[in-house]
Amino acid sequence: MEFKGLCLGCMTNKGDSAECPRCGYVEGTPQVLPYLEPGTVLLDKYIVGKRLHANGEGVTYIGFDIANKKRVTVREYLPKTLCSRVKDDDNVVIASGNKLVYQDYKQDFMEIGRAVTKLSGLPAIIPVVEMFEANNTAYIVNDYVDGKPLEEIIKRARRFTWEEARPLFMPLISTIISAHAIGLVHFGISPENIIMTRNGTLKLRGFGSPDAHLAETELEPNFYDGFSAIEQYSLEGKKGKWTDVYGMSAVIFYSLTGKRPPDAVSRSYEPRLNMPAEVAQTIPTHVVTALAGGLQVKIDTRTHSMDELKEQLNNPVPRRVEPSPVSAPAYGDSYVDEPNYEEEIPTRTVQQRPAEQRRPAAQPAAAARREAAPAEEEEMSPYKYGIISGLVGFVVLGLIALICIHFIVLPMIDERNAQEDQHEAELYVSSQDTASAEEKDMVAVPDLINQEWSKVDGNEEYADFFIRLNKEEYDEKYEEGRIIAQTVKPGTMVAKNTPIGVIVSKGSKMRVVPNIIGKTVPEASAALEEVGLALGDQAEEYSDEYEMGQIIRLNGIEPGKKIQEGSMINVVVSLGEE
Repeated sequence: MEFKGLCLGCMTNKGDSAECPRCGYVEGTPQVLPYLEPGTVLLDKYIVGKRLHANGEGVTYIGFDIANKKRVTVREYLPKTLCSRVKDDDNVVIASGNKLVYQDYKQDFMEIGRAVTKLSGLPAIIPVVEMFEANNTAYIVNDYVDGKPLEEIIKRARRFTWEEARPLFMPLISTIISAHAIGLVHFGISPENIIMTRNGTLKLRGFGSPDAHLAETELEPNFYDGFSAIEQYSLEGKKGKWTDVYGMSAVIFYSLTGKRPPDAVSRSYEPRLNMPAEVAQTIPTHVVTALAGGLQVKIDTRTHSMDELKEQLNNPVPRRVEPSPVSAPAYGDSYVDEPNYEEEIPTRTVQQRPAEQRRPAAQPAAAARREAAPAEEEEMSPYKYGIISGLVGFVVLGLIALICIHFIVLPMIDERNAQEDQHEAELYVSSQDTASAEEKDMVAVPDLINQEWSKVDGNEEYADFFIRLNKEEYDEKYEEGRIIAQTVKPGTMVAKNTPIGVIVSKGSKMRVVPNIIGKTVPEASAALEEVGLALGDQAEEYSDEYEMGQIIRLNGIEPGKKIQEGSMINVVVSLGEE
């Protein structure tokens, strides 16, 4: 089934042009496996277009509702650690030994979809159109939201004032409170997952399995640097609605300052968040205090519920709300419909699976470090926030005194420290260890730069540190797999089991074009995909030298040249002898 002139990149009419004038999508652009090919039709109702975004649980495509002639999004359950696809077959192939785990996560996928359906009508929820199973997997179809991610708005436009931000975020927070009330925690609140519509409202996308945003589960984790809470990086950390509180507080902080907070692993060592003085003067003190509580790295000192955060943001003098206990009894298998949402949200960890159903566990040394890390957390006394508040002023040749107002992080503490000539107000938003440095067993941070991550991870030589992979990035200088940055400077004296995050190189983003001349089209496509490239347009001509279906030459580039990853390679295919 085809709709003539329909662009599979944005689902608008592009006419007879091969390239869409609206979004730039070129007709015939293939989709990399294991994703569905653009133009695939599901249930004879929905046309699947290009991939919009993906995580460890699945992928979201732009789609078109044939009957209602409107754009939709199609979310496909597709955990790449558990399944795959083969070319020219829409059915999902489950990896050997993973059938039970795959089915279990698929059930979660559908349950969470049904939970979101219950919330339809709330201002920040994107309505569910339909849910169904096909191709040995499951799908959730949502209304299409015409807008841009908040991340793009802030990057391209400007930060918000609190007067602008408050009416935007309060309906979103209220929606999340309703989700928490039925036991549904998002775990991925970030500017990338919040859409600002054309009419200026915020919508939250990305509800799914918690394991897609948690470390050391059977799903590939997706962290949002600066917005994911510290417990998401650890197997043992307690996860729950307080995790969403951290993400929402970080999003509001980012919206008001234009500065993305450092990742939580880095902040566990250096907790301060810096805010330019000119920005500090525009944010009400009670909002700063509320964000300070929500951005606590440690769970036991963090604002525990979205209700508390909302009240603190709305009221200059909020009533005192005692935090709910973080510890919780054993939690069942369901992620939704739990009447007591104070309880800990479960993670589907490798420890919960029989050995034959799970991926290899972490190395013993890494596990030992994970066991040691929470011990420090227990030493923290609740509700101890660092304070920097002061009056910076000086008179130059009779000019008007400049006053930079620092923040009150915890009203209960009266002590103020004056700092002169400071151009940034520092907000301490971490519970500080009461033990002095002299009382701790201190060790020097090793230099990890340019070392192979595979040789560092789990290495007994680094057993005194809690070394974690923050993310991977392309880098032209460092080979793939080598560490290119670390969150704590080498040589720094720190306490044992201090978290150290590292960034690992994915190698050069430039890819060498392989020699595919003489290969068949499927062979050429596979060879290109293997190095991060894709097969593009395929012109045809007669050839006495190459058999029908073989590649005669490449158009516009020669084998051995370097080209940007993801680029399309156009080729000429033989029609055989004339």
